[in-house]
Amino acid sequence: MSDIDPYLEQQYNNRAAVAEHPRFLQSWAERSQAYRAQADAWLDIAYGESERQTLDIFPAAGGADPVHVFIHGGYWQALSKDSFSYVAQHFNRAGECAVIVNYDLCPQVALVEIIHQLHRALGWILQHIHRYGGDAGRIQVTGHSAGGHLLAELLTHDWSHDAVAGKRLQHPPFQRLNALSGLYQLTPLVQTSINQALGLDPASAEECSPLQHPLWQPAAATELNLLVGQLESDEYKRQSSELQQAWQPELQLNYQQLPGVHHFSIVDAFVEQHYQSLAAV
Repeated sequence: MSDIDPYLEQQYNNRAAVAEHPRFLQSWAERSQAYRAQADAWLDIAYGESERQTLDIFPAAGGADPVHVFIHGGYWQALSKDSFSYVAQHFNRAGECAVIVNYDLCPQVALVEIIHQLHRALGWILQHIHRYGGDAGRIQVTGHSAGGHLLAELLTHDWSHDAVAGKRLQHPPFQRLNALSGLYQLTPLVQTSINQALGLDPASAEECSPLQHPLWQPAAATELNLLVGQLESDEYKRQSSELQQAWQPELQLNYQQLPGVHHFSIVDAFVEQHYQSLAAV
């Protein structure tokens, strides 16, 4: 492994930067457990072969409702869908069918395999969500941290082999995407302790960096919101800003720093204050 760069370590070590992060992790888990206990939901539905390739579906009340997919973070090596059931409560209240996605973690699998798993999960949702009260023609996706990276990778993926209602896709199957504190150029992580589990070298880091790849195709009807906390590191702000510059001409792209927000508080800030439901469109 490459030597640790002290500056990059400081910039990307979010738990070290936010001393109260255990309180957020505990709160996420407790609120999520409480919502799972009361919600009428389908839990641990398999979309792939491994144990963690599962998702939870929390339908809204209407039926044929817009779908909101959430991809958790944890630097591709920690956390799970079970800590984020609580965001489904916000989405359900706003009239959206919520889908919380799980995936395998590094170092048990390589990062490129996790990217493929998210392609697989979204493909499954496109094919099957109508059975659970969701409308595959109205989808937004939110990803936090590593989930923001996986969200961006969805826009570089060729969706032409997937279909909705028997029709092959000619455009990305999402109306809106919200990347919260995402990572889009992974090369800096090679020189941090985060890479101990990821096992990236410069070449594999670039291969897994959406900033290094073009969009599958221009998508003028797709909205991408890049949100980062004002209290986050300069590197996180730079990453979102550079993706905005790279992809701006081909998407409806918005970049915003949320005041008074850090890497962990951004999730609640988003669902409570900045989130817009597709049900209102």
